[in-house]
Amino acid sequence: MLRLSLLAAAMVATGLAAAADLSTNPQSAPKGRYNIDPPHALVMFCMPHFGGISNYCGWFAKVTGTLQFNGAQPATSKLNVTIDMTRVVTRSDELDRRLRGEFFEADKFPTATFESTSAKVTGTNEGEVSGNLTLHGVTKPVTFKVRFNGGQPRPIGSGYVIGFSGEGKVRLADFTFGSVAWRMFVGDEATLKFEMELVNDQ
Repeated sequence: MLRLSLLAAAMVATGLAAAADLSTNPQSAPKGRYNIDPPHALVMFCMPHFGGISNYCGWFAKVTGTLQFNGAQPATSKLNVTIDMTRVVTRSDELDRRLRGEFFEADKFPTATFESTSAKVTGTNEGEVSGNLTLHGVTKPVTFKVRFNGGQPRPIGSGYVIGFSGEGKVRLADFTFGSVAWRMFVGDEATLKFEMELVNDQ
């Protein structure tokens, strides 16, 4: 019991120390290459269901990529993301199989990618990142509203970690998805949201 109490106290102390080190100033983060930390990265999609009476959401469980980050000159930052389309997850195993097979055709298009082409600051710790989204073999421009949530030295291990949240919209018709029986029950516009932490690899 004493050992568990000491462990809990150490974890609380580590958390408090990490919180104290958190900086929401992008310029405090080291400039350079960051890698997406897959266990702390999520891309979610939400679509209107039954004419908009609710939004049905799913997510992709494996996201990888890199960010060339410059907090002092955000416009020079460069983001590349790869999404594993075989790792789509909803609350229905049957729908997961149908999305992989009939809709995303993950056997032919196993990944989706986003490559940024520009970035601009729109407010305190907020901005817009535009780029090319390649999905289902089709490439279209997409803009994400992005928030820099902060950065800090990694509380465990070495390096520096930064975090972002973002949101953008895409039209399903732009990506030539196949005709599936349930297509009539969802809207044509999907909202893409992401949460991700990235670690400086130096």
